[in-house]
Amino acid sequence: MVVCSSKFSNKGQVKSISLPCRSHPTTVRIEQELNTAKTAAVVAASKPSAENICCGLSHLAEVYKCMDDLLNMSATRVLISGDQNKKWVEGLVEESVSLLDVCCSIRDMVTQVKEFVRDLQCVLRRRKVRKCELSNEKSVINYNCFRKKMKKDVRLLVGSLKQVDNTITGGGGSDNQQLAAVMKAVIGVSETTVSVFESLLWFFSRPVSKPNRWSIVVLKLMHKGIVASEDQPEHGIVNEFESLDDALQSLCKNGSSTQVEKIQVAKCRLEIVETQLECLETKLECMFRRLIGTRATLLNIISL
Repeated sequence: MVVCSSKFSNKGQVKSISLPCRSHPTTVRIEQELNTAKTAAVVAASKPSAENICCGLSHLAEVYKCMDDLLNMSATRVLISGDQNKKWVEGLVEESVSLLDVCCSIRDMVTQVKEFVRDLQCVLRRRKVRKCELSNEKSVINYNCFRKKMKKDVRLLVGSLKQVDNTITGGGGSDNQQLAAVMKAVIGVSETTVSVFESLLWFFSRPVSKPNRWSIVVLKLMHKGIVASEDQPEHGIVNEFESLDDALQSLCKNGSSTQVEKIQVAKCRLEIVETQLECLETKLECMFRRLIGTRATLLNIISL
């Protein structure tokens, strides 16, 4: 019933998660879901679009469901509830709090963006909107200010995820083979969570830092031809938010001869972003509940 998370050797070879043939159904599920979630995280990291990120969040939520089932198994509880593992479990609880804080911050960010998007839609629904009016429109000014603040918030949240990532990398390990396997599984889930959350933050803002080493290796191994070298300028990827920003800037700066057409383009992009935000909001709410559940499970194990 042991689980081993995937790791990458110095030669860049991928070791898939491997379980004994007599694995418990729960461990088989977490093996399958974690592999799927890691693949989705790779796609979201290479192409941070709303569709790919929602897919990554969906698979990640399934991974947490499977991990909770694993942690709630009596055999697993016996393995990790000993006094010698108390510090490690307490570290997982602290880590879960950090991930919860990041998830909550991202969820609040999505809610705020939705409000700004709807305000902009109301402005563009007006029949007579001229360039000079739009550039001075309070909703547009507020949105632009919020976008600048959002990019600063993204930097802070990415920094928080880096700290969690460093904690994950430095933790876990046991002479007991079964316990070590469970630890590796939990670490694998945490690593994938960090990767998916980073991709979501990149979706909101132009990338503020290069992907972590784990992401770069996976991208090169699994998506050759899609991702270039590490030195490739990541800001060359234009996502839906950047397209919306460009459309609004074009409305405010260019002449009014094609203003009607530009308004229609902006409206279309606003509708797309609104739909995507609703999907992200739903997935993040599900992830938030999963993270709460995992934290409760870990607290219960500590109290044994």
